[in-house]
Amino acid sequence: MLWDNEDLERRLCHALDIAKRAVEQLAATGYTDPEANQDRIRPEKVISETAVLLVAASTAASRDGVKARIQHVACLLMPHARSQRILLALCLEPALALDYATAHICLARLGYPDAAFDALLRQALQSQAHRGRERVPHRMLEQHWLMHALSGSWNSRTSAVMRSSVLNCPMDLVGGSRDDVYAFTHAIMYATDFNIHPRRLPRPRAAILAEAEAALARCLDEQDYDLGGEVLLAWPLTGVSWSPPSAFGFRVLARVEDQAGFLPAPSTRIERLTQLHGGDRSNYLVATAYHTIYVMGLLCAAALQPGRTPPCNIPSRFAVPGSAGRLLEILDADGHTAHWREQFDQLRLPERDALAGFLMNVGLRRAITRRDFDGVARLLRTGHGLGLTGTPAASQTAEMLNRLARLPNIVPVQ
Repeated sequence: MLWDNEDLERRLCHALDIAKRAVEQLAATGYTDPEANQDRIRPEKVISETAVLLVAASTAASRDGVKARIQHVACLLMPHARSQRILLALCLEPALALDYATAHICLARLGYPDAAFDALLRQALQSQAHRGRERVPHRMLEQHWLMHALSGSWNSRTSAVMRSSVLNCPMDLVGGSRDDVYAFTHAIMYATDFNIHPRRLPRPRAAILAEAEAALARCLDEQDYDLGGEVLLAWPLTGVSWSPPSAFGFRVLARVEDQAGFLPAPSTRIERLTQLHGGDRSNYLVATAYHTIYVMGLLCAAALQPGRTPPCNIPSRFAVPGSAGRLLEILDADGHTAHWREQFDQLRLPERDALAGFLMNVGLRRAITRRDFDGVARLLRTGHGLGLTGTPAASQTAEMLNRLARLPNIVPVQ
């Protein structure tokens, strides 16, 4: 049984409604909270991310509610996307021309062109300095994605850029940072073009998604729903099947969104929100939460594509009976709790056992973070007995223990 498409559409429409508010409240000047210790949200960021949401949502534009909202937000966005501020930036910073023109390019792709803007953009792209910004591979992929949207064809070097990205190299699932996961999620988005005109991935889908499962476990356990939602995009954007952890992850995000009224963002501080009233409160909430809300919109738009809908229940065909219980005995000993556990406890036993690999990834991450290497070794032994160690996270963890074993007086590893 699959997730209700009407529910997915409702969630996508909610994200588009927030996009309308974000454009109205933030696109002109951005947002700065003088009482909060956070970076200013630049208007260009809101403008660009809103336009990207509209492109992703266009895959579900056959639905009347979605189509009408895309058109309305696009009309609101146009004067900001092509403002004097943006035009001046094209003239002054040609190396960032595509960055500043992201919203214009997306709008043109949706059927809202502007010939005068195009002419200035092409002039900037022909300047001597237009390649003068050095970028990491996932940002290079973003530039190729924008040029693809502008020209209608992929650059001949796109495949080479993909091969230099994390899509072609295993993620560091033991010591990697949040930025590493962010690079992975954005590389997936740009390479697949939100499943509109996708490129062939440089590695097998199964290998990429096995790493995504470890990243998803980390995000869910840390309640980082912004990044977790982006990781979940890897499933509908690369194929039709959802693994047990990804189906569970979508279920957790949907439940959290239902409880809070929106998908919470790490930057939204409830204590700060309660201090604000009226327009100040509304501006703060939209400014700090819009991006995570957009992520849920992107995810639901991808899930609405034919054959990409997540299952309602957790696939349990290959579950090992009793495996979840054995791993929970280890996890529960650390006293850590997260939102996902509430949803987990509501599952049937076969569904829980189908998530043993997820529990294994959670346990390894927690033990490594605590530097509990005896606990890491215990998890690997237990997981090996359950047939759960043939994963990137488990093998990378075993490599780490082998390295540690060479250091005297650090930790005994058995």
